[in-house]
Amino acid sequence: MIRALSKVESRPEGAGSRNEDGRRMPVEPEVREVPNTIREDEMAAEAGSPRRPRRSREEVCQALVEAAAALLAERASGRVTVRAIAARADVNPALVHRYFGAKQRLIRAAMEKAQRTITTEIDEMADVLQGAEDVFRTTLAEKEFIAFLARASLDGVLSDLPAGNPALRRLVERFEAEGEERGTRGRHDPHVVVACLSYLVMGYALFGQFIRRGTGLDGEPDETVEAAIVEIMRDMAGSAIHE
Repeated sequence: MIRALSKVESRPEGAGSRNEDGRRMPVEPEVREVPNTIREDEMAAEAGSPRRPRRSREEVCQALVEAAAALLAERASGRVTVRAIAARADVNPALVHRYFGAKQRLIRAAMEKAQRTITTEIDEMADVLQGAEDVFRTTLAEKEFIAFLARASLDGVLSDLPAGNPALRRLVERFEAEGEERGTRGRHDPHVVVACLSYLVMGYALFGQFIRRGTGLDGEPDETVEAAIVEIMRDMAGSAIHE
């Protein structure tokens, strides 16, 4: 809270005490503290920018996470500053430190959000074969997350990111569980199959248009090409649970 000192008017002439000669003694103006709470929208207005609509903590955090994901997909992680993230989210930079503590925690939150979305889709699919299309579509929707991982790899900072991937780990678990239920051992290890499926989806998300032009598929509708990809994914998935 910022507190401003405000002067009040002097007491009217005639007020105050007199000295021994009967002359009035000068009266110093009173000074009192006036609380002045400046909200984020008022700070923006004083800086000459439009007032920000008041948002809840959850809304501010979501805006920051989305802004971080977008910026990390656009530029090297070392060039993504707290101030840049706050500006993209239209949030006071101080709130980044208040809600996340440090930029790395915000980056972790952005990664975890994308992984939770994909993991939820994996948990809800009926089985790994029929659920291939849903997982494919959901993963493609997280292009910013995939672009961020690609940029981090090219920048040589991938090892600095949080280890592990809950979505991939959960998909491996689904393959193993369904193989046990069927009582069969697939031709390929589920870990290898999940890795290949991930390469396929993430590669298509990043380089789909480039690869389609190079292979003569650029004239085909997206729906046709992606439906064929899903069928290939089902064949690959089946190799982990079928002999």
